[in-house]
Amino acid sequence: MIDVVTPDRYAAFQADLEEMHRLRHDVFIRRLKWNVRGENGLERDEFDDQGPTYLLSRNHRGRVVGAWRMLPTTGRYMLKDVFPVLLEGQPPPAEPTIWEGSRFVVRDDLRTRNGLTNPGRITSEIFCGVTEFSLAMGIKEVLCVYERRIARILPLAGCQPVWQSQPHRLGSNLAVLGRFAMSREFLAGLRERGGISNSVIGSAPWRDQEEKVA
Repeated sequence: MIDVVTPDRYAAFQADLEEMHRLRHDVFIRRLKWNVRGENGLERDEFDDQGPTYLLSRNHRGRVVGAWRMLPTTGRYMLKDVFPVLLEGQPPPAEPTIWEGSRFVVRDDLRTRNGLTNPGRITSEIFCGVTEFSLAMGIKEVLCVYERRIARILPLAGCQPVWQSQPHRLGSNLAVLGRFAMSREFLAGLRERGGISNSVIGSAPWRDQEEKVA
């Protein structure tokens, strides 16, 4: 299940957020060898100081096994301030209904079958969680910068961008920008490919409000 952690919920999820930063360090720095900052076994950057919303995926033991960071394009965000070359001449979006998703991370969730890398359950749930979050918040489009290895698995997860840039070299990696339209049809496609029939959101601000009303 997915916990939606908005800034007002940071204190309640402090230990889980630390576990997320530790997972990011393990995957991005130790395994993928990204040239990003790590300290005391945690990976974080300047955009973690912008009040993002985090989507945290848990396994049956309650351990954080995946995460995604979401920021509105009305402030500072990675694409605009670090990777504008991926816009290929387009102006950087600055709309309350357009958000950036970044620092997507999962623990050991990509399966290799018949020479192809396939998304696992955690990945499918996170994709669904991002879409459910977007629909609940009135977000119409999500921007994502990702490596080509991720670009190859997106169609297998039913996660097709409406526009994708050409590959550009960012440091030692080739990356692209994808623009994804959020809709109930998009969510239905993700659920079908992932074998998911119900909401993956376990805890979220709007769920808290629903419980109060009930």
